[in-house]
Amino acid sequence: RLTLTLVLLLALLAAIYGAIYSAQRLVRPVQDLIAGTRAVGKGDFGTRLPLPSRDEMGFLVHSFNDMTKRLRRAHDEATRSQQAVERERAQLAIILARLSTGVLVLDRHLNVRIANQAAGAILGTDLSAAVSHALPELAANNERLGQFVAALAVRFAAGREEWREQIDLDTPNSRSTLMCTSTPLPGQDSDVGYIIVFDDITALLQAQRDAAWGEVARRLAHEIKNPLTPIRLSAERMRKRFLGNMR
Repeated sequence: RLTLTLVLLLALLAAIYGAIYSAQRLVRPVQDLIAGTRAVGKGDFGTRLPLPSRDEMGFLVHSFNDMTKRLRRAHDEATRSQQAVERERAQLAIILARLSTGVLVLDRHLNVRIANQAAGAILGTDLSAAVSHALPELAANNERLGQFVAALAVRFAAGREEWREQIDLDTPNSRSTLMCTSTPLPGQDSDVGYIIVFDDITALLQAQRDAAWGEVARRLAHEIKNPLTPIRLSAERMRKRFLGNMR
């Protein structure tokens, strides 16, 4: 009886140990998958799990490793694309800052999205802190900017999105003319707005007027001089004729 009891206990212990060992072998890959999934959820796309076997569980682990590999590749490509966009944005900001032409990017509600320094200089107001602010609100205490906003609002209210026209700004202290171009921004978003490019052509128009008046004066002097030439020649002939007869 004692021998049978010992054999039975040993067999029972061996069965329990085998069950625990088999359970651990089955559960360990699942635990690894759970831990790997949590790591991927936290952004660790370099997680790799050991291949436990070549059965269905091994195929699942292999699929998980392949998924994390693709996620890592996609993450790296997205990071490179984001860095390229940031470089392009920095270059665009430098170019806009160096332009002498004013550039404004507005949404459908005339909220400022981008404004360069030249735009503020031409409109007589500081637009460096105007991003995400409504342009009509900024024009409350600036008559020059108010006339500019009113001209834009009239054209947009009429359904005109793409145009190129002169805008005259008359204030008690100054009068200027802007050559303004509006182009709608491409996109499917209903909030996508317009890019407004404008330049102060007051000095150019004045130079053209001065050149035109100079040309008029030159032609007028030429036309006045043309009739005087035959008159002078006739007077010289008459002088020679009469003076010759008197001698």
